[in-house]
Amino acid sequence: MKVKHLVGAFLCVLGCYACSSPKTEVQSPDGHIKMTLTVDENGKPFYNVSVDDSLLIENSAMGFTAANGIILAEGFQVKNTTFSSEDETWTQPWGENKKNRNHYNEMTVTLEQPETGRILNIRFRLFNDGLGFRYELPLQRKMNYLTVKDEVTEFNLTGNHKAFCIPGDYDTNEFAYTTAL
Repeated sequence: MKVKHLVGAFLCVLGCYACSSPKTEVQSPDGHIKMTLTVDENGKPFYNVSVDDSLLIENSAMGFTAANGIILAEGFQVKNTTFSSEDETWTQPWGENKKNRNHYNEMTVTLEQPETGRILNIRFRLFNDGLGFRYELPLQRKMNYLTVKDEVTEFNLTGNHKAFCIPGDYDTNEFAYTTAL
């Protein structure tokens, strides 16, 4: 009799835990790339990326600070997580490929700082050949403008991986790629 009640209580607690911890993992359409977002005990968001079950980017911090003392890098709780997918083909008038496929799975995580009431959305898009993410600040009473002072986003690669980069320029992205090791 006691074991039956204990098992029932355990399942109830487990069910409540699952309800309060939204899923924060998304995969590329072919399942080849997996990205997970976690929030640690201090409310700091971290992400990691696996490719074919091998960790490529290990826990890397996310967020930024603002010039007016606003810190959007800690004190968060996951408030909501939404998922969507897209699979469309679009035509461009010039370039290497006339037809381009836009196929991805998307996860948007809404983070809230309970102490300040501030909200930060992080939108992740995973394609079969890579991923991207962006920070979004929804309209909110607690913050009507923001000047970014420092970005704390990290890319903790698990090895000495090859990177392809172009010089930063405010008015064009038309540069030759260079390879960095």
